[in-house]
Amino acid sequence: MALYLRELMAGKKRLGEPAELDLFSIAAQPEVAVLTTSTTVTTTTEEVYLTDDPEINLEPPLGPQIYSVTEISGELKSTLSDRFGEIMIQGEIADFKGIHRSGHLYFALKDEKSQIKAVMWRGSVVRVPFEIKGGLEVIVTGRLDYYGGQGSLQFVVEKMEPVGIGALQLKFEQLKEKLKSEGLFDLSRKRKVKLLNWRIGIVTGRSTAALQDMLKIFSTRFPLAELYLFHASVQGEKAPSEICEAIRVANAYSEKAEKPLEVLIIGRGGGSYEDLFCFNDEALARAIAASKIPTVSAVGHEIDFTIADLVADKRAATPSHAAQETVPEAQTWFDRLEELSKNFERQMLDAIRDLQQKIDLLYNRIAGSAPQKKLESQKELLSQYQKRLEQLIKNTLERRNSQVARLASVLDALSPLKVLDRGYSIVADLKGKAVRSVKDVKSGDELKLRLTDGEISTLVI
Repeated sequence: MALYLRELMAGKKRLGEPAELDLFSIAAQPEVAVLTTSTTVTTTTEEVYLTDDPEINLEPPLGPQIYSVTEISGELKSTLSDRFGEIMIQGEIADFKGIHRSGHLYFALKDEKSQIKAVMWRGSVVRVPFEIKGGLEVIVTGRLDYYGGQGSLQFVVEKMEPVGIGALQLKFEQLKEKLKSEGLFDLSRKRKVKLLNWRIGIVTGRSTAALQDMLKIFSTRFPLAELYLFHASVQGEKAPSEICEAIRVANAYSEKAEKPLEVLIIGRGGGSYEDLFCFNDEALARAIAASKIPTVSAVGHEIDFTIADLVADKRAATPSHAAQETVPEAQTWFDRLEELSKNFERQMLDAIRDLQQKIDLLYNRIAGSAPQKKLESQKELLSQYQKRLEQLIKNTLERRNSQVARLASVLDALSPLKVLDRGYSIVADLKGKAVRSVKDVKSGDELKLRLTDGEISTLVI
């Protein structure tokens, strides 16, 4: 009995290649500082001596300069550009009529006292990671512009992010509502995940701590399980597409395999909100929903919640919990098998005694009503049946005892006490909690070392 881990590649990444990281973060609103440059002008005074009276110009002075409309519009546009440059404005989206058929967005920004027209060109609109709605409080980055065609001042928006809730959280809430309205979270469409699974697929990174945690639990709880790894990056910009591809490969393999996969665990260990956000991708949610293999989402810690958790057939608090909830504990099976073996033996002995009583009863009836020769013949036949039955019972009991012994040897090999026999020890604090890392202790702590034949107390220096 052994634990099998087979890796089925999804894509062409090589073993050991690190996953690319793409961390999203929402910058805090920067302070807008206006810098003025002062120029010092030095004036030189020069004395002038006149030998003759100067010529006096008696023409009337000229009036104010006259501009054309286009000229003054250009001056305003240039002045705004030179004076402000790129700035940030916070305000509420108003006069919102949706995105124009051209892909551009025309709206206004307002606060309690004022408002200003704004425009966002199509190339900038497509880069906004959330749904733009009227009444949303936003911070926009761009430039002031004077549009001479309509004689109006407007703000050309290049970037936009929401105030307060954050772009990632807003994107999560909007996608959640969208998928919920489509019924992807309905309990009626979710399949039941069995408590006993022999062939288990795992979608995660090959070098993740989450994978190692699951392997340890599978090996101790149910070493007979066959595990199949479908590698994918679980963090960064490329993660959603790689996870989708891994799910597709897992389903394709399961369809062609002689024995299909019974469950598919998708997840990773803990991390920041941005690290886990790849599991809030719409394409990934639809890939999980479309999987023909029952799915278990195991992302982050118990407090973390993603779209993948809502779509999957079952949500596990952590990857370790996912392993515990997809296989039984071998010791429980061993105890149950031993109980069944004893019950079977007792039932067989009872059946033999019943048959013996029936044989004796028949013998007495035949002896009183049939010739001796016929009686002897029937007695011989019954004796043969009895021997065959006893042999059958013996063979069955031997086979059951062999199975019990084989399971006992497996459980004995998994016992932590066997490790102590080989010279290892278990380090624990005074409360009996195992110490797994040097980070768990400090100088002056008292520890206990458990050996195969007793315990030793020691002090950390």
